[in-house]
Order: sequence, then structure tokens, then C-alpha cells
Amino acid sequence: MDLKSIVDDTVAVVRSVPADRYDDPTPCSDWTVRTLANHLLQVAEGLRLAGQDAAVPDELWTRDLMSPDWADRFEETAHAGVAAWAEPPPGGTVAMAGSDLPAPMVAAMLASDLILHGWDLARATGQRFDSAHAEVALGFLAGMAEPGRAMGLFGEPVEVAGTAPALDRALGLSGRDPQWTPPAGQTS
Repeated sequence: MDLKSIVDDTVAVVRSVPADRYDDPTPCSDWTVRTLANHLLQVAEGLRLAGQDAAVPDELWTRDLMSPDWADRFEETAHAGVAAWAEPPPGGTVAMAGSDLPAPMVAAMLASDLILHGWDLARATGQRFDSAHAEVALGFLAGMAEPGRAMGLFGEPVEVAGTAPALDRALGLSGRDPQWTPPAGQTS
């Protein structure tokens, strides 16, 4: 898995989010662009902590991390996470979600979050996001979509053709419609 390229793909989208779009809806129901941007900051921090073999506290996922320099902070934190994952956690596990999870699973989960939410942010703000690393998200979701749905992390799957690109299939498994567009009247 090329974590640096996955981060770079998402950084490119983050850096192009217009400040006047923060209240716009996203493919993540009930999340605005601002809420989604905050979640991406949380993911970047989780990536950094997990890569440094530090516990990822449950309260991270409820923190408001947004600030005017959020794009700079996202890039800096996400790249610190990439550097930390250059040497996987020594114990082979990461303390997250109240238990010790296998480090490769945590890395794939956080990378998948960057891919899926990078697409969400791009789609909500009129950008393109064609990750060359969609297979990472597809592989993760193939095994984790149903348990994630049971935990309320993913919506019901959206039917996507088996011949569709990997990103579309990953989006469908996660409960996203790959054809989602902003509501009528919203500039994209």
C-alpha cells in the first residue's frame, strides 16, 4: 500500500476546498463540507498516532479540530502519519476502538477513510478524485463493510456493476452512490 500517494491524493482535494463551501452538503448524509473536513483532520491524527504506536483515543472522533489553517494542518499531520508508518508499530497492533487491532488492518482502515472521504470532499466541492489506490479501499471494505454497517459506520450498500472501476465498487460497498451530485442549485 502506497500510503504517501493516498495522502497526496487527499491533500490535493483538501487544498482546493473553497472556504465559501463549508456549509454545502456532501455524499455523507448529515455531514457538511466542514464536518467532513473535520473528520479528515481526525483521520490524519489517528493515522499519526497509530503509526507512532500511540493509542488512538475514542474521544478523537468527537473533537472539533477545524481552524482557519485546517488544510495546512491536515497535510502536515497526514504526512507525519505517513512517516510514522514507514516502520509499522513494533507490537503489530494498535490500541484503537477499545481494543488492540492488527496494525495492517488499522492502516488499511485509515487509508480507506482517506480514499472514501477524499472522494466525498471532491464530489461535494466540484473536484475530481480518481484514486489509483481504490483497490486498498475495495479490499478493506470487502471484509469490513458488513461489520461496519452493524456498527453504524456505513450505509446500506449501493448496487454497482461488478465491472465498474474499483473506486465505484468501494463507494457502493460503503453505502455511497458513485453517481451522487450536489443538490440542484448548489454550485459545483
